[in-house]
Amino acid sequence: EIPTKMYSKVLAELLIGAVLLQQTTAASAPAPQASQATEEQDTPEALAALEARLAENDEIDERAVNFLNVKNWNEKTIDNKYDPDDLPALAYALDQIYTGNAASFKKMVRLQLYLYQKFEDEGDDNDKYTFNVAYYFLKMKKDKQYSNLSSDLKSKLNEYISYLPPSLDFFFFQPSFCLLNRKYLQYVYATETPIDSQRDHIFVFKSNNINANQRPWMTKVSDVSTNRQTKLKITLKQNKSKRVAYLERGNYGGKKNLVAAWHSSFQEPDNYEWNVSLYQNQLIFSQNGRVICASGSTYDQNRRYVQGVAGNGLNAPECQWYAKRCP
Repeated sequence: EIPTKMYSKVLAELLIGAVLLQQTTAASAPAPQASQATEEQDTPEALAALEARLAENDEIDERAVNFLNVKNWNEKTIDNKYDPDDLPALAYALDQIYTGNAASFKKMVRLQLYLYQKFEDEGDDNDKYTFNVAYYFLKMKKDKQYSNLSSDLKSKLNEYISYLPPSLDFFFFQPSFCLLNRKYLQYVYATETPIDSQRDHIFVFKSNNINANQRPWMTKVSDVSTNRQTKLKITLKQNKSKRVAYLERGNYGGKKNLVAAWHSSFQEPDNYEWNVSLYQNQLIFSQNGRVICASGSTYDQNRRYVQGVAGNGLNAPECQWYAKRCP
């Protein structure tokens, strides 16, 4: 029996492909729509959104305490404590079972897979948990104890990875991927068009048939977890040049908060680490109350700016990105 969410994954891929095919065969491109996100300076609303996120983190911290005090986890304990709202904290507590030896690793993997199967069976939704568990699955695959797992656990882990939203599969488990904007259904790419001698533009391009070698991205994942919850910082690197995407807070050509590519692949600029969250099958990249968005303004008739916009991106499809196989 294939889980409902597996059907959703297939449908998501088919829907994206169908819309892209429609764009390719269209006689002319539609006129750009007005952006729902704005390019305002830091506002009270942006600061309030940041404070709300910090308050949410505090709440998760408090929930985590209840689970971290459990001394002997097993499947029955998970059943008794299962609550879809508590899943990020519960999964974090299970991750702490692993203490470096083969026995604790096997137990941790078994219980994380049990929790994920329960989550699937219940038909619950929790984007934060889904994002975090994708990272836990990645850690399991990379751990030195992975080779000691039974073939059954390995098979089940690989099966559950295949149930993840497609964007998480490409983001965590593939060597490179392309980022497709949800609103414009166009790819973001690192250009060789200079802003100045240290940085280049990053654009969303009108045509998906050119600039192919500049579109693939790769990630560096840094685990900055606290002692109560999982936290990740993500570096986006252009796959070929290894230049990083960062938020430029200076004003260039009347544009502030541009997302740009840093020239040097050896020296990292400020504001290059991103928080990433999952919204359905889309990724939202943020830092300091701003999210990466395809701008409503254009550099020319073919190229659209990419900027850091105040907000959380949840109601702005121009700030949501599909990670997918590059065409």
